[in-house]
Amino acid sequence: MSTELVRGRDARSALPPPILTIAAGRNHTAATILKAWRESKSDHTIRSYEHDLADFAQWFSRALGISPVLSIEDALARFFRQSAPSAHEVMLFWRSHLLEACGMAPASVNRHLAAMRSLAKLARQLGYCNWTLETQGVKPEKRRPTMGPTVDQVRELLAATSADTEADTRDAAIITILFCCGLRVSELCGLDWADLDLTRGQAWLRKSKGKREKTLIELPAVVVEAVQRYATYRGTAPGPLFQTRGQRGKNRDGRLETRSAGRIVRELGAKIGIHLWPHALRHSSLTTATVEGSKAGFSLNDVRVHSRHASVLTLQGYLDVHNAAKTRRAIADLVARALLKSAD
Repeated sequence: MSTELVRGRDARSALPPPILTIAAGRNHTAATILKAWRESKSDHTIRSYEHDLADFAQWFSRALGISPVLSIEDALARFFRQSAPSAHEVMLFWRSHLLEACGMAPASVNRHLAAMRSLAKLARQLGYCNWTLETQGVKPEKRRPTMGPTVDQVRELLAATSADTEADTRDAAIITILFCCGLRVSELCGLDWADLDLTRGQAWLRKSKGKREKTLIELPAVVVEAVQRYATYRGTAPGPLFQTRGQRGKNRDGRLETRSAGRIVRELGAKIGIHLWPHALRHSSLTTATVEGSKAGFSLNDVRVHSRHASVLTLQGYLDVHNAAKTRRAIADLVARALLKSAD
């Protein structure tokens, strides 16, 4: 399906007439609600939320004593037939199950709840039910760590992928892009060869984090060089930039999946003796950008352009955690030196 902009009212009037069906709540089903809901979400968000909805369908089926497990559509149909008090009771029980029985982190629990709140809001807007969910999320007990590998450790990762093979050139390009450009793993795996302009050193990122349009980013020379090394094996054919090797993965076009990218990064981290995940490299990119950017005279808002955060306050969190860790180390060293002086 083409996504090119059709310019001009006359040109748009020549398009095939749209089919507009106004159900006014009478003909909607859980399936049509889901279809309308998916249309407003990015592919990455849909994948994450679909997993959460499948969790709900499984739990709801077991709670009701239904076997086999209900499909997502059937589970939602039963759920939306509940009264408002009953629906909120179900959500409270489910929140407790995810947090206590499953041991999920607050962020994961909150994402599960957010998926259901979003669906319920749309269902009410379209007249499929007459209530919205007000079940609150779980307050995080602690802030997620934002300390990634050091620059020296990133150099070690690249040294561990220095062989002239398809696997090593691909993995080196993955590490280089994640660190230098601060990409999210979904953005990395969403890159196509056609999104790159290696001559200009630029790339277009596909929709992510609720964005409706592509984002243009700059590719440093070291990233361009890493991609060109990988291209000697990959070639320059259209399609996903990073491809699976062999028969791994579910994507028919051979696109590297986010889970596979996570495994690659994790295994590379193990090679140099550190626990590593893709977002840790984004953390390192942002903390390095903040520190080095400050030395070069860039403001925190300038660095936000690199991070692509909506608010500079989010980026400030990276700097706060980074500085706090350095302060803790410095103070602990002072205390230790005092102990040694006492011994002398």
